[in-house]
Amino acid sequence: MRRLDFGGDARLRRAAVPGARWLTQLALWRPLPHDALLTGDEETAAVLLSGTFDLSGGGTPWPARGARSSVFEGRPMAVFLPPRTRFGAERGDGEILMVSARQPVLPEATGRESLAKKPLLPLAGSGKAFDPAAGEWRPAETFPTAPESLPPRRMERVAVGELVVERVMAEDYKAATLSVDEVVMPPGAVLRVDEVPGRPRADEVVVFVRTEGAVVVEVRGERWSCSGEGACVVDEKGDGFGVVVAAAAGRCCALLGYAGKG
Repeated sequence: MRRLDFGGDARLRRAAVPGARWLTQLALWRPLPHDALLTGDEETAAVLLSGTFDLSGGGTPWPARGARSSVFEGRPMAVFLPPRTRFGAERGDGEILMVSARQPVLPEATGRESLAKKPLLPLAGSGKAFDPAAGEWRPAETFPTAPESLPPRRMERVAVGELVVERVMAEDYKAATLSVDEVVMPPGAVLRVDEVPGRPRADEVVVFVRTEGAVVVEVRGERWSCSGEGACVVDEKGDGFGVVVAAAAGRCCALLGYAGKG
């Protein structure tokens, strides 16, 4: 278990992930009234922890997104951001968590396969583009190189005992390396990450926790207690991650960012 340290100011706090194969950084962003960030060479999952914003990714607008007063209330909303994408947030007040990871280096696609990787021949005003591999028009956001909004209705809810995991970004989603789960735990609840049904295959997981009181994270016998918030990274060891999150006092939100997709 490698604990992460956030640095920065009230607007943007970042935590690097040294020594990780896939994960590069975790960021907590409190956007100004008219604000924007540019993603790096990695893909990014942005999860609204609280607030409502007019969001945009690249040139695609998503007005009035997010409806949580706090991370403990309601369901999450997320945005997938491919590398080198402008991410804007305006006319809102709240907080966004961003998880970034390197994409695998794959042989360059050629022919029809390469044409299916990004929106081509967009139909003006329709929000659709032609996929020559499938021979059909489909939403431009569904191409792997396009940013995409992920509202709660797109997310599967997975029961883990009495807890409910929100599958924010599923393993079979178009992201090359990232998958994301979120769970809000009542006081006294315990989450064993390896027991989450359909847990995404991955080489690494970053665990971000925010609590009203105190939370204990245990990884293969190593324990870490914190109040407020914190994050750590764990490598898969062949038999799982061995991560256990316990809400020791007050409610706790745990966000799990998986990277590697096996």
